[in-house]
Amino acid sequence: MKKTKQSRRDFMALGGSLLLGLTLTACRQEEQGRKLLYDKGTYLGEADEGLSDEDRARLRQRATFQRD
Repeated sequence: MKKTKQSRRDFMALGGSLLLGLTLTACRQEEQGRKLLYDKGTYLGEADEGLSDEDRARLRQRATFQRD
């Protein structure tokens, strides 16, 4: 009878350890370190890179075609 309680306790400890390990490693790498607290109305992400002069010229040209 004593052996059964010990093996059950060992099984529960192993199961708990596996569950804890799975919980700690469940997040994907790209999700780790992300912001969890947000400031309402404020963008907290990375800044966008600016447009090149060539891209701006192309956008202006497209806009003039849309006006007609």
